[in-house]
Amino acid sequence: MAALATAGHSSAAQLLGNGTWRLEPTSVQVTVPGMGKKMLSLTVNAAAEKIVRQELERLGAPTRFLISSGEGATPTVVAAPLAPAGSVQEAALKHPMVKRAQEIFKAEVRSVVDLRKGS
Repeated sequence: MAALATAGHSSAAQLLGNGTWRLEPTSVQVTVPGMGKKMLSLTVNAAAEKIVRQELERLGAPTRFLISSGEGATPTVVAAPLAPAGSVQEAALKHPMVKRAQEIFKAEVRSVVDLRKGS
């Protein structure tokens, strides 16, 4: 998930992080609860899948990667958004107002714009 977040696929990282992973002898299967097939394919696109396959290969796992939608199921845990350490995004995600807005609106931070002078 960290490799996806670092490559700018934080939504895919969070989505897959909430999934149920099952290691089979020839493949890795992920079931993502509460997500339709169309939305799943838009979020976990070909570029994100390539990153996952590369990481699986690096870890010595099977590189065949299957994602299924668990439509109708309800997600049980919401993973914390992943942000590179020391980044502006990490600082924003730690801000108390951002955390409170996420709680109230069940929001996801998709992008952060650095408006500080000199940045």
